[in-house]
Amino acid sequence: MPEEGAGCRFRIAQFIPYLQTHGFDVTLRTLFTPEFFRLVYQPGRYVRKTTGFARLSLDHLLSLRDISQYDVVFMYREIFPIGPALVERFLAAGNRPPIVFDFDDAIFLPNVSDANRLIRVLKMPGKVGSIIQRSAHVVAGNEFLASYARHYNDVVTVIPTSVDTTKFVPRSPGASDRRGGALVIGWIGSPTTATYIAGLDRALRRVRERHSFRLRVSGASSSVTMKGIDVENVPWTLDDEVRLFNTCDIGVYPLADDEWSRGKCGFKAIQFMACGVPVVASAVGVNREIIQDGVNGFLAATETEWVEKIQRLIDDPELRQRMAEAGRQTIERSYSLQVHAPKLALTLRHVVERSRCRRLAAAATVP
Repeated sequence: MPEEGAGCRFRIAQFIPYLQTHGFDVTLRTLFTPEFFRLVYQPGRYVRKTTGFARLSLDHLLSLRDISQYDVVFMYREIFPIGPALVERFLAAGNRPPIVFDFDDAIFLPNVSDANRLIRVLKMPGKVGSIIQRSAHVVAGNEFLASYARHYNDVVTVIPTSVDTTKFVPRSPGASDRRGGALVIGWIGSPTTATYIAGLDRALRRVRERHSFRLRVSGASSSVTMKGIDVENVPWTLDDEVRLFNTCDIGVYPLADDEWSRGKCGFKAIQFMACGVPVVASAVGVNREIIQDGVNGFLAATETEWVEKIQRLIDDPELRQRMAEAGRQTIERSYSLQVHAPKLALTLRHVVERSRCRRLAAAATVP
């Protein structure tokens, strides 16, 4: 996917400047263009999607012809999102460069966006285990994903999805984006996660019975509406990403309590916290590791907890400030690019060195 996709942007592209300044020559190749990436999440339009995907797939395959000139292949998710792992098996065979496979979602589970339900049968999530088995090293976004990977590969490193804390920064003291004094509760997501904010409807309406606020929504494929709530739907753009977080007084990060959500890396909570926005998040999966309830954010497991914890933040500006500062410190310490870029660079170097040693050992045994 292109950099408009959060996975490519935060799991791959943001590391490139660090890698380049530490001796790596990096080539980034993506399957989707920005235009096709936007098309993918539009409902229907299957003829255009099919023809566009076929053309992009052919171009992508042709771009792999020179793969042998590289020392290592750092692969984010599958080469192709549908079909069997034929290309990955081909790349892992023979004397081609070692593969480092990176994933940050439970892509081994059946899952597809509502806009593309017809391709469900083509997803083949079982191929993920095959790719992991053939990889020289696996990088997982959290321990839940790493535990799955270890069923197929012993060499697994956990690198959480991180942010550049020199870019994701709190807004200037005193700055706000309120109209008429209304506090802003923000949700920033994607078309595939919009169902989660819709599921917060009842809790937010209960909060509205006591408090005035504006709900700012960005990233959903269509406008979100909630009866009795002032909802502002804001277009998401790459250039405006940090500013969108900075416009919020409180961030909400709801998830379902299921296996797919346990594979998520808590990234929207991380972004809110990096921007100094106190967050209330579902008490699911890695959120329990990122957030210390009542210290650097709030965790909520029931509708009543969502209501109570949002209300506490609305009622207490000093609490919002304390949590904002504690959340920012958490990200700087444990979820920043500055912490994890060296870890990724070291992992890639080790893979290259192991590969070279194996080739030298193999050459030495040839009579």
